[in-house]
Amino acid sequence: MIGIEVRAFGKLYLFFKERGWPNPTIYYPKSSLTAGELREKLDIPSQDVEAVFVNHLIRPFSTSLKEGDRVAFVPPGTPSIHRFNLGFYTAKEE
Repeated sequence: MIGIEVRAFGKLYLFFKERGWPNPTIYYPKSSLTAGELREKLDIPSQDVEAVFVNHLIRPFSTSLKEGDRVAFVPPGTPSIHRFNLGFYTAKEE
């Protein structure tokens, strides 16, 4: 079975470490889910996640995930120029 690879950056990396999770960790979904639902299943507070990458692209939290996807959660606080270049603003509009 292939799972979903989940990575965490910044303070979320420490969150994973506190829980004893490797970074990346593999999540094995029992059914289809979105990036936002994955965040909920991992019990990561929504205020601690500003953006999500799916397969190296910034995507909305409503993006459907499938086995083999690579997901990375990014906390608030990314420097402003990088926020624009990485697509944080356009992902929220989709």
